[in-house]
Amino acid sequence: MSKVVIRQFKSAIGQKDAARETLASLGLRRPGNVVVREDSATVRGQIRKIAHLVRVHDDRRTGEVEVEDERRAAQPQATAKPAETAVTGRRRHGKPVATKSGSPS
Repeated sequence: MSKVVIRQFKSAIGQKDAARETLASLGLRRPGNVVVREDSATVRGQIRKIAHLVRVHDDRRTGEVEVEDERRAAQPQATAKPAETAVTGRRRHGKPVATKSGSPS
């Protein structure tokens, strides 16, 4: 039989007990967990029941690649701060800080 890669991407908080029990029966505890199960009618039925909480990949190799691609896409890109923010000495909530010499304290 083929394998199915199941990744939980949404929390079970606020979900009905049936959805929580289905997640537990598949071995998923928290968002980000990944399990591999045999592709059967039982597992497909469980997946259908919690489809709004999980992502499914049919092959382990492509599943890992897709999960890695999603992780890379979710990571924030490093960007330089605008020079205006660094020079004006902005603090919390974007409010500028008043200084006598014009330099941040």
